[in-house]
Amino acid sequence: MSDGEKKKEFFKFDPAVFISPPYWKCPNPKCKASDRFGVLWISDHLYTRRCKKCWYTSRYNLPKLNKKVIYLDQFAISNMMKVLNPGSKAYKKGKLDEYWIKLFERLDSLCKLQLIVCPESESHGEESLLSPYFRPLKRMYELLSGGISFYDYETIKRFQISEHARNWITGNPEKELDLDVHSVARRNINAWQERFTISTNMEYPQDWIDEMRNMRKKKHEGLSRIFKQWQSDKDKSFEFWFDEESTAFGRVTLQIYFSNLRKREEIFTGKREMTANDLIPSSFVVLVHTLHKVFSNAGVQDAEIWQKTIEYLNSPYLKDMPFNKISSMLYAAIARKAAAGMKEPPDRGMAIDIDIISTLLPYCDAMFIDKKCHSYLKEKPLSEAMNYGTQTFSLNNKEEFLEFLNELETKASKEHIEKVKEVYGKDYGKPFKELYSIKEK
Repeated sequence: MSDGEKKKEFFKFDPAVFISPPYWKCPNPKCKASDRFGVLWISDHLYTRRCKKCWYTSRYNLPKLNKKVIYLDQFAISNMMKVLNPGSKAYKKGKLDEYWIKLFERLDSLCKLQLIVCPESESHGEESLLSPYFRPLKRMYELLSGGISFYDYETIKRFQISEHARNWITGNPEKELDLDVHSVARRNINAWQERFTISTNMEYPQDWIDEMRNMRKKKHEGLSRIFKQWQSDKDKSFEFWFDEESTAFGRVTLQIYFSNLRKREEIFTGKREMTANDLIPSSFVVLVHTLHKVFSNAGVQDAEIWQKTIEYLNSPYLKDMPFNKISSMLYAAIARKAAAGMKEPPDRGMAIDIDIISTLLPYCDAMFIDKKCHSYLKEKPLSEAMNYGTQTFSLNNKEEFLEFLNELETKASKEHIEKVKEVYGKDYGKPFKELYSIKEK
């Protein structure tokens, strides 16, 4: 077939497909078409309507929101996926716990009503990658997050340390940190959400996934080793282990930093082969350099930068840094249990759970977490020290979590609900239980 005989293919694009209900009568005096003036797009605190017939366009302001930030542990994401996904083993076997269906309905409805947001975390992505259900899990947490995600844990820790170090170097070491959730989240939490989410799927190298699994294994092995020490040290108090854990952060930071310097020197002198991991500086190296910048900006002379860095990382005030305080208390709680006769070490997920809770708890209104971690947080002195205003839930009090969510909608004003209907339609709050009936391309 010659070029002239080739079949011509055309793609006709109609921009009107982006205009959606609910429709109004067009306000253009020259048009006044009924039920053609629909919603074009939604952005932060305003939305745009356009007529499908005459193209008349107008913008409307939206009231400010104050969404509750709720963190969902991976086990909750996983269980909600299983009860909705026909491809899961649990679904095929008919082992469907109605609680997870109810929880999904509540969460998805409240997200659509612009009352809550359930941000993604790095653990959601990593733990999903280690599962055979990566894409279905990803679809679940992306739906409930509305495109909002927390920064990675090391970045959030660095934010806290930067502010704490500035307070310390200026003589205000006991000043409370500004734990503003907007400073640790990508995108505007209180924005009115668009009705659609754009998602991409990447192919992750198997060796990268294997390395992540191996790192988690090593972390658990390290916790298991120290657990044996806790079991034998029956004369040590909670306060002793808290001091041990909280002061270890500064020491470990310096040890790893100087270990990295020695490694780089060996690479440059040909005594060691460079690997891909050596191209990216560790979080401890980045942290030390961040402290240097903080102290330099505060007027510390170059000759004194290292002295101040070492002094700061050995400071007793590090105990009050939120992420260090929370993680140290959780590990001290486990040490106390071990000394009291706890037989088995924590499971492989405990270290990850402590990373999540210690980093994100101060920024959330509520967290739905592992039962064991939840029980530790309810013990004294943790229950008295966790004064961040965060409500914690687990399977220990799962019905209370549903009550908490129900109350959020009950407290929503009539004006707010009416505005949601104006922008999204009267049925927009209906849960999207058909999440897995749409096939991915």
